[in-house]
Amino acid sequence: MRKLVVLVLLLPALAPAIYDVKLDKLGNWDCSFSNYGPWGFNPAGQPGGFWHDTAYVFGAGFWCGTIVEPDTLVTVGYSPNSGASELVPMLTANWRQGWRNGADRIYSYPGDWPPPPDRFPMAPDTALAPHELWTCCCDSDVRYHTPPGRPIGLDLCLTVFAFDESLSLDAFYLLYEMYNPQPETLHGLYAGMVTDADVGNPADDRTGLVLNRWFQIGEDTFTVTSTGFCWSKDNTPSGAIATRLLKGPHSDSLAAFKLFHMPNDPKTDGDQYMALAGYDWPMRQYDPFDSIELGPSDKRYLLSVGPFDIAPQAAETLLFAVFGTPFDTTDTNELALRAEWTRKRWGQLSGVAEQPPATRNVQPIATILRGVLNLQSAISNLQSEIALLDITGRKVLDLKPGANDVSRLSPGVYFVRAVSREPSAVSCQKVVITK
Repeated sequence: MRKLVVLVLLLPALAPAIYDVKLDKLGNWDCSFSNYGPWGFNPAGQPGGFWHDTAYVFGAGFWCGTIVEPDTLVTVGYSPNSGASELVPMLTANWRQGWRNGADRIYSYPGDWPPPPDRFPMAPDTALAPHELWTCCCDSDVRYHTPPGRPIGLDLCLTVFAFDESLSLDAFYLLYEMYNPQPETLHGLYAGMVTDADVGNPADDRTGLVLNRWFQIGEDTFTVTSTGFCWSKDNTPSGAIATRLLKGPHSDSLAAFKLFHMPNDPKTDGDQYMALAGYDWPMRQYDPFDSIELGPSDKRYLLSVGPFDIAPQAAETLLFAVFGTPFDTTDTNELALRAEWTRKRWGQLSGVAEQPPATRNVQPIATILRGVLNLQSAISNLQSEIALLDITGRKVLDLKPGANDVSRLSPGVYFVRAVSREPSAVSCQKVVITK
């Protein structure tokens, strides 16, 4: 039996009432999510991610690492070797106050939405998708780090999005927001997600990577980037699970795609950091993209980005699309089409989708001056609606010409979206709010 050790490692940790695990129906997926790091994982030591009622994911979770001389630090939200997590289900500001606060849980829409803003000031107050989950955790409790590791000092929020239309039933989105609650900048971070994808028999997984490839399918032409996937060698079941990075702190480009084999999982902070940074940890050689793997085995894959910094009281984001797809090793068109649809659907959701060149205005219309966003007064004569959107596309503030107070908003990246009285004319500009 596989990973029976999980039962020993996880049951004591799950005793406090604030640990929360929910199995959610997301289109053609039935997937578990937790408020302490892992998703697609059953704490009883069983798979937790099912596509069309068949197990495709044994477990997955967020990873982040940095070097703080003389220490190398990595926080693991899911260990494929043990199923354990180094995250705890609360914000850094609250963890010293003790456990068992019922507010520290998973919130779902529709249901107990929105999360209470007095405890979670960064939480969404409106839903963008028919199905959403939101939760948060932190790595501040040293007791949950594998010795000699210690916390980086991160707050992590996760929003899960899923849709009901037919083209979206096989996908869901994971938005990770990484907050720095400390008074000093976090430097040189690498972050990503590990997926332990058991497709059918866990011992015959095969994996692949579409790093940057142009496709022409029928009359459509597009490029698929940063997409890792896993299928079963014996084609039982016949599909594949894929994970696409849609957004990182600087771009949608990967720093690394690394494969783990069950006997060779990186278990120490040093080895885990090397994997995040694109190194083969046993040989200490830089080899960022494991696009060719050595035969079928129990595989896991890591997609990572970096390096990047997070200023004090600021945030950076990671956005992944997870989707199931029919798969044939000689024909990746179906996988490519679904990967492209996830990109288009997110653009529609966020409100910052690409516009036709004739109707897109990319001229600067806003300036940030430490808590005040200034809009040109002339805009009111040209636009019918001006709003400030967060990174997920939620409207957080209606804007007016002149000075707009944004001091109450969390630092980070936002978008000023202006819609003219002519429905086809939309402009959108990225802005950064700092303290």
